[in-house]
Amino acid sequence: MKSLLVIFFIFFCSCAASASADNSGTTNSRPNILFILADDHRWDLLGSKSSIVKTPNLDEIASEGVLFDNAFVTTPICASSRISILTGLTERTHDFTFGRPATGEVESSNMYPALLKNAGYSTGFVGKYEIKISGADEQRFDYFKPLLQSKKNEWKGKQIPQTYYIQNLASEFIEQASKKDKPWALAVNFWNPHAHDVDKEEQFHYPAEFEDMYSDRTIPPAKMSDDAVYEDLPDFLKSSMGRIRWKYRFSTPDMYQRIVKRHYRAISSVDKAVGSLNQLLKSLGVDDNTIIIYTGDNGYALNERQLAGKWFGWEEDLRVPLIIKDPRIKKQKEVSEIALNIDIAPTILDIAGVEIPDSYQGKSLIPLVGSEEVVNWRQEFFFEHMYQPKRAPIPPMYGLRTSNWKLVNFYKNNYVQLYDLDEDPGETKNLAYSDKYEYLRDALLQRADHYIDKYEAARSEEVRSRNDFENAMPPL
Repeated sequence: MKSLLVIFFIFFCSCAASASADNSGTTNSRPNILFILADDHRWDLLGSKSSIVKTPNLDEIASEGVLFDNAFVTTPICASSRISILTGLTERTHDFTFGRPATGEVESSNMYPALLKNAGYSTGFVGKYEIKISGADEQRFDYFKPLLQSKKNEWKGKQIPQTYYIQNLASEFIEQASKKDKPWALAVNFWNPHAHDVDKEEQFHYPAEFEDMYSDRTIPPAKMSDDAVYEDLPDFLKSSMGRIRWKYRFSTPDMYQRIVKRHYRAISSVDKAVGSLNQLLKSLGVDDNTIIIYTGDNGYALNERQLAGKWFGWEEDLRVPLIIKDPRIKKQKEVSEIALNIDIAPTILDIAGVEIPDSYQGKSLIPLVGSEEVVNWRQEFFFEHMYQPKRAPIPPMYGLRTSNWKLVNFYKNNYVQLYDLDEDPGETKNLAYSDKYEYLRDALLQRADHYIDKYEAARSEEVRSRNDFENAMPPL
C-alpha cells in the first residue's frame, strides 16, 4: 500500500510539473511581433521591384516570408493612416487627421497595443508619433519613445542620425523585453524617407555613409511627367500643394536627379536599420519566434504628373510595400489579393491569439500568409482624404478601387476620375466624362457612397456627437 502511495505521489508531482511547464510554455510560445513602419515609402521602391533602389535587408526578409503585391492605404496621409493602422478603422470612422481632436475613448481602448498589453504582452513604441490619442500612453505601451523629426538625436552623449537613434531605441526595448517571461510587441516608426519639409534645399536626410550611394546612376524620368500630362490636369490640381512642393523638388532635371537620389538614400538607410534589428533578433535567439511586419504609411509621388507628395488617389499615392515574415511558416510567396492598412491591427491580434474587436473594419491577413488559396477575399476598397488645411491647397477626395477599375471623386471641385486599370495601369486616360462609361462611373459613385454611409454609421457616439456639434456651428 505504501509503495502504491509513493508511486501515486510521484505521478501526481510529475503531472503537476508538466502542467506548470506547459502553462509557462504557452505564455512563451506566443510569438513576439516587430511592426516596422516607414514614412512615404511607396510600393515599387524595394530592391525586388526596382532596378535602382537597394534594399537588401528588406528583400531578404521578403524572401523568407510573404510579399503583398497589392497593398494600399485607405487614406494617403501619415496622421490618418497611422491611426487606421492602430485602430483597424477608416478615417471616415475614426475621424482623425491633422487639426482634429484626439481619437475617441472607444477607438483608443480598442487599439491593438492596448489589447495586446491587456493580454499579457510587453508593448513598445519608438519613433514618429505626431498623432493624438485619448487616454494615458501607459494604457497602451510599457515603453514609449515618441519623436519629432530631426536630422540627429543624442545617444549616450553622441549625436547620431535619427534613423539609427530609432534603431537603438528599438534595440533597447527588444533586449530588455526578450529577458522577460512574456511575449513582446514593438512598433518601430521611422521618420525616413519623409522629407524635411522646412528644408527646401536638401529635403531628405540620411546617415553620411549613404552620401555617394546612387551617385553613379541616372534616374529615369518619372512616368507621365511630360508637360502635356500636367497641362491636362484640372486647374485645382495644377495649383495644389502637390505642385507647390514640386517646384522645389523636381522642377528642373538636375533638381529631379538630386532629390530623387536623396529620397532613395533615405529608404536605403531605413533598410540598413531594419537589417540591424533583424540581426539582433538572431543574436538573441528570438528570431524563430518573432514575426516581422514591414509597410509604409502612404505612397509618394516623385514627379509623376509633375506633382510631389501624396494626398490624391493615384497608385503612387495609395500603394505601399507590405512584407510579413512568420518564421513558423517555411514557405516564401507573393500574394496578389488586396491588403490594406486597416488590416494591420486585426492581423497582429490574430498572430497573438487575441480576440479581434467586432468594430474593426480590416481583416486579418494571416489566412493569406498561410493558405494556398483564400476564397471570398475583398475585391474592392474605399479610400479618401478628408484633410482640408486652411493654409495648404489639398483638395479632399474619396474613391473606390476594384481589381480593374478606379474611381476618384474630388467632390469639392466637382471633378471625377475613372481609370481602366487593366488597359491603363498608369492611369493616363480619364474615362469619367466619356458617354461610353457614364453608367459605370455612376455605379461606382453609388458604390462609394454606400461605403461612406456604412463607415459614418460605424462612428462611436463620441465621434458622432462632436461632428454633430461642429456641423451645427455657424460658419466663421
